Amino acid sequence: KRSKMHQCSICLKIFPRPSGLNTHMNSHSGAKPYKCPVSSCDRHFAVRSNAKRHLKTHGINPSLMESPSQGTNFMVGFEEPLVNHHVHDAGRPPTRLRWIPHSLATR
Repeated sequence: KRSKMHQCSICLKIFPRPSGLNTHMNSHSGAKPYKCPVSSCDRHFAVRSNAKRHLKTHGINPSLMESPSQGTNFMVGFEEPLVNHHVHDAGRPPTRLRWIPHSLATR
C-alpha cells in the first residue's frame, strides 16, 4: 500500500505527511509561529521541535513537560498552527498556539 505524498508547490520537495509539508512551508513564508513562553524572551521559531529545544536555554527541560507529576513549571500546549492553502500569513500570529502555566493546566 502506497501512501499519498505531499508536494511543495514552490520548490517541489516531497513529504510523506501533510504536517511535514506544513512545517516546510514556514521556510518559504518566513513564518515563525512558535513563540518562547518565557516572558523576557522574544524568540520565535518556524519548527515546533526547535522551540522546545530552545527552552533548555532557560533551564526548562522539555522532556519533563510531558509529565506534570515531575514538578515542571511549564506545560507546552503546542497545536499545529492553522495553515491556509499551505501558506502562513507571516504578519499574523497563529490562532491555535498556546503556552500555559502548569498551575492552570491542572485545573
